[in-house]
Formats: sequence, C-alpha cells, structure tokens
Amino acid sequence: MGQKIHPIGFRIGVTEPWRSRWFARSTDYADKLLLDFQIRKRVRERFRKGIISRIDLQHRGDRITVTLFVTRKGEVIGKGYATRDALVSELEQLTGREVKMDIQEVRHWDLDAQTVAEALAAAIERRVSPRRQMKRVVESALNAGAEGVKVTVSGRIDGAEMSRLLSQRSGRIPLQTLDAKIDFGFAEAATTYGILGVKVWIYTGRERGY
Repeated sequence: MGQKIHPIGFRIGVTEPWRSRWFARSTDYADKLLLDFQIRKRVRERFRKGIISRIDLQHRGDRITVTLFVTRKGEVIGKGYATRDALVSELEQLTGREVKMDIQEVRHWDLDAQTVAEALAAAIERRVSPRRQMKRVVESALNAGAEGVKVTVSGRIDGAEMSRLLSQRSGRIPLQTLDAKIDFGFAEAATTYGILGVKVWIYTGRERGY
C-alpha cells in the first residue's frame, strides 16, 4: 500500500514557502503552535467557505503579522475597513499582542486548490450532485490553465449505508516530482448523513531554477 504525504509539506523549502515563520525555544514552541492554530481557526470561522484560501503567520517580538490570501477582497475588508478592523481587534484580544493584517487577492481562484475544495464542499451541502460538480470543477481548472486536476469526495455519498470514494481526474499529477507546482486543498461538507471529505490536487507545471 502506498504511503501518503501532504503535497505541500513535501515541497516546503523547495517550491512552497513556510506558512508560519517564527523562532521558539523548546519551552515556548507548543504555545506558539497552539496560538497559530487558534488564529487560523478564528479567521476561517468569520467567513463563509471559499473566501479564505491561505493564512500565513509571522511572529516578531510582540507583533504578529497575519497575511490572508482571499478570493473576494472587498468582503474581507468590509465597508470602510470595518470588517478587517473588527477582525484585527478580535485577534489582538485572542493573542494579547499587536496584530498587523495584510490582505492579498487570489487572481485565479480556479487554480487555487483550497478555494476549489471549499466551493465544492459548499455545493455538496446545498445538495448539488457531487459527481456533476466534480466534473465541472475539473473542466474549470483545465480551462484556467492547469495541466492536471484530481478531485475526490469520500463518505456516505447520497446517504448510502456504506461510505465510498468518488474520484475524478484529468491530465497528470506528478506527486513524486519535487519541482512540480502542485496545490492541494481539503474541505469538509456537513450533510444530514454525516461529514464528506473533499480533496483537490491541481498541477500547474514545473518550477525551474529553485
């Protein structure tokens, strides 16, 4: 049986940057790790699925820099920066430190695996047929310039007694090639029959000269 590894974690330091950047001694490491988890959880809870693609964190002294990669910048910023300022205040109360927030927009969300996975999960929650939506997602990513796409949905699909796995794939996904730009996303769809897991792999070519 093949051993699985996270496609992004496998490429950290090669084609992918670190999602959290900080230094900690052994006595502080667990606290900072937990704080990062709490920040990411709080931010994702504030917005609906498909809005937040990625959250990068940097700790420097008493300041935490939070960089959000979003599909709809206006929705995250809010009218007169109200939504962003409220979120910053909430995170400062949570962490007890100064929080600086940077918001960057994802240009091609069809090629962003996390956004695609969350959009697919949201569609499944609205009772859209998983197989039909998976086919639509694959076609959309290929039309946007992807060289390969793979989508899987697993769980009690359509209320079946036994859980099963649906898979849709087109093009190639070279998971063992380190310089391959492969984006990976995971989301959960909460249905009346239980949780369905959604995974998306998108291959956009090889990165040379790393």
